[in-house]
Order: sequence, then C-alpha cells, then structure tokens
Amino acid sequence: MKIKFLVIVSLILISCQNNKEKENQLNNSIEEKDSKQFFPDYFFKIESPCEMKKDFSNAQENYYTYRCNSENNETVYSFSIKDLKSELSEFKTDLKKHLFPSKFLETYKKELEANNIQYLEPYIYGFKALEYTIPTGNIFNKQVIFVSNGFAYTFNITANKNEIDNLFSTFINSFELYHKSPKYSYTIEIPKGYSQEEIVGKNVDLKYVNDKGYSIVLVVKALPENETASIDDMLSLSDDFWINMSPYSEMKIIKKGTVYVDNTKGFFMSYTAKEVIDKEPLYYSNYMFIKNGVIYTLTANCNPNDIYDMRSVFFRLSNSLKFPN
Repeated sequence: MKIKFLVIVSLILISCQNNKEKENQLNNSIEEKDSKQFFPDYFFKIESPCEMKKDFSNAQENYYTYRCNSENNETVYSFSIKDLKSELSEFKTDLKKHLFPSKFLETYKKELEANNIQYLEPYIYGFKALEYTIPTGNIFNKQVIFVSNGFAYTFNITANKNEIDNLFSTFINSFELYHKSPKYSYTIEIPKGYSQEEIVGKNVDLKYVNDKGYSIVLVVKALPENETASIDDMLSLSDDFWINMSPYSEMKIIKKGTVYVDNTKGFFMSYTAKEVIDKEPLYYSNYMFIKNGVIYTLTANCNPNDIYDMRSVFFRLSNSLKFPN
C-alpha cells in the first residue's frame, strides 16, 4: 500500500471514534420535494401559506425583513435577519465568539422584563432562543429569536389570539436550519432533533448529537501538498486492508462502493466494529469526498438495532451537503 493513501485512510477510520453510541446506513437517491421557501443567503428553509418577500420599507444597515399576508389578510408571516458578523469580528478569541449569542439574548431578556412581557427559553436546533407573545387586543404578535451562522434570526406571526399558537407552531416547526462552515464554506443541514456539540478532535469541523447520544461527525482536512490520491484509489482497496488499518477490534465490512452528493463522486463504507473490547459492536457508516484539494469525511454510528431508524437522518443530511465552488 502506498504511503500517499494513509492520510486519507486514517481520516475515514479515525473520524469514527466518538464518545457514545450513534448512527447509520447507506444508499443515496432520496430527493425530498416540499413547498418550503429556501433562503440560501441565510441558510434556512421555512413554509408559510404565502410567499415571503423582502420588505424594502424596513431598510436598516445589516438588518433585513421578509413578510407576507395570508390569503384572507388576517395573518402576517415574517422573519427578520440581523447580520452579526461585524460584531463577531471584533472578538479575538473563539471563547468570546461562543459566548456572544447568550449575551446577545440577554439584552432582549432585559427589555422584555422591563416591559413585563413573559417569555420562554426553548432551543431551536440546539440553539437557545427567546419566545414571547405581545398582546394587542384580539390580535397577538408572537416571536422567537436565536443566533446561529453569524445571524440573529427572528420569526414572527401576527394573528387572531385564538389561532396564533397553532399557526406559530406550524410555522416554526417547518423551519430547517443549515450550517455554513466559517473555515471551509460548505453548507449542510442541521438535522431536526440534533444540536451542534463542542468540537473535540483534530480536523473535526462539525459534530451533531441527539438526546439518545447518536452523533454525526464531519471531518475536513486539506490534502497534503503534492498528494494525488483519489476516490477511485479508495474504491480499489481490499477489505483486508481496511480491517488491518482499523483501530477497532472485530471489524466486519458490510458494504462499500460509490456514492454521489452535490454532483461529486464519493466513497462509502459501512461496517460493524468494537470501539471497546468488552462492549457490543457498533454500526458505522462513512461517506468520503475529495473536492478542490479538500477531504470531507461524514461519519455516523449507532447501535445495530437502530440502523433503520437512523437511516433517513443520514441520507437527508448527506444529500444536503453542498461543497464550495
């Protein structure tokens, strides 16, 4: 085996090493059709009964509002985006950037408390949020605000007080959030029920975890200079090679082959192995892509009994991955 492949091989196998039991399986041909509006500049999709358009009458620097009225004009759907990148750029450490969303919401909490407005503190895709309702006679205004991707997102419905809770729940539950890597500029959906976890491990760029302990990890690494290894090289390696290279015990390869995501050819491999000798084996699924000199390795693992429950999550997530041009 040529040395040039070892960096890539190690990324596939080492990227699987996580703390808890996690997720998944393969095959890639699911296309989801929906009626949601996609706002690529702000990394999300959402569904409303009307098409939300930019409100140019509410023009403020680094602040953008989109809105629409329902067919009977009784309900107003809107969202506002505040670009926080200039504020974030002033922080010199990752810790201060990490703490910024909480401090940002604190200013809103103080304002709500000063006006005796009650609020809840739910989590939206793992990000702490503020949710509150402002009553004005029979018409209520309900909002939720949270920070992600360098933006403050505010979603808002104005409707009859008897209908607003159901309308708001439907509106916000249709929301799909995407993550854009500040370092590598790829985008990927954050799966519902998962939250981003603090990154631990070299080259780990993103980690999602759900309340069962299942996790999905994306490892990203620039190819070493003069490295020419390809996906076809990965496909040519034998099962014995992978087993001998594995840091785990009792590795059994179930399937490996070709997968396509964002018009990019990739390599997939699924297998079972023991991370810890005296524990039951876990099921692993890996997708690897090489794009513009960068290696992307998406890994999920789980208890073998949960493969089918987790399959749709991994398919949807992998199909949402968009590489930078």
